[in-house]
Amino acid sequence: MLRRRWLGRLDVATLWTTLALAAAGLLAIASATHGDPARAGLWKTQLLWLMVGLVVLAVVVAVDYHLWAEFAYALYGVSVVLLLAVLLFGKEVGGNKSWLDLGPVAFQPSELAKWTTCLALGAYLADRVRGALRLSQAATMGLIAGLPVALIARQPDMGTALTFVPIFCAALLLGGLRWRWVVGAAILAALLAPLGWQRLKPYQQERIRTVFQPERDPSGVGYQIRQSKIAIGSGGLVGKGPFEGTQSGLNFLPAQHTDFVLAVLAEELGFIGVAAILGLFHFLLWRGILAARSSQDRLGTYLSLLVVSWLLGQIAINVGMVLGLLPTIGVPLPLLSYGGTALLAVMSGIGIVMNVRTRRFVN
Repeated sequence: MLRRRWLGRLDVATLWTTLALAAAGLLAIASATHGDPARAGLWKTQLLWLMVGLVVLAVVVAVDYHLWAEFAYALYGVSVVLLLAVLLFGKEVGGNKSWLDLGPVAFQPSELAKWTTCLALGAYLADRVRGALRLSQAATMGLIAGLPVALIARQPDMGTALTFVPIFCAALLLGGLRWRWVVGAAILAALLAPLGWQRLKPYQQERIRTVFQPERDPSGVGYQIRQSKIAIGSGGLVGKGPFEGTQSGLNFLPAQHTDFVLAVLAEELGFIGVAAILGLFHFLLWRGILAARSSQDRLGTYLSLLVVSWLLGQIAINVGMVLGLLPTIGVPLPLLSYGGTALLAVMSGIGIVMNVRTRRFVN
């Protein structure tokens, strides 16, 4: 009887939305790789990761989120140790040392760190912060978020490191950040911007310049953005149809099954298809906010909103990158881009949101 009541409260709408987005990702990956014998079976690998992800999601939902919070710092510590292991023993792919080679599979600890950082910040806010946020508390949260960021930046994977910024900003706002600190931080950032610019590598500076000058180096740094815009524009209103995209079929579009998977969908499903996908993301994030509002305690509210900030930030960065509004920094689109570790991490985050929503009536 208890199990039946618990299942009756399960957030089925969030689950179906997650599966719909993952299915769109499988379609895009299959279409983007079907003409390449070396990558033609990647959609099957992604399907396998999706099945594993569903098991992980079920486990995350089944265990009370209060228990997850009790082990939040331990899980966070494990993710930090794994990030240190990457720097010592990691596998270098595409110039970044981001992977641990576990034999048949490769594991990317930085994706796991997003989930454990949300858990640790949520637990800290619920346990330690009462009233207005003190400077020492803000500094502690900065340390929690900053440690994985510093280790990931050493890989160097600046794109993934930047995805922690929305999580940290959301934690500060939830803790009751004082507006004079915001003004002070903005002034400090403006003063340090020239120093930060000098510390960027030349190729990173070129990618930023390309955002403001799209015609700059069309066959070099600007190649990805140019091909992405061609794919989006050629899709028109309804697209060319699944597996009919020429930009992806002829391999003109780089990283088409990973970071630029949305451009593949835009070419093949058109404006209407992409609008539907963004609508599904909007609904997924709204369900997260709904879970936060219906939570019976502050912990559930904080965990849900931190996961929402993580997903919203990553979606915004990826979409901005594909449209040429942001530099190309290698951030995957949640649930759609190819990648097992990223998929498991996102489904773990969604599992926490479903966990909070499912237990909204528990006293």
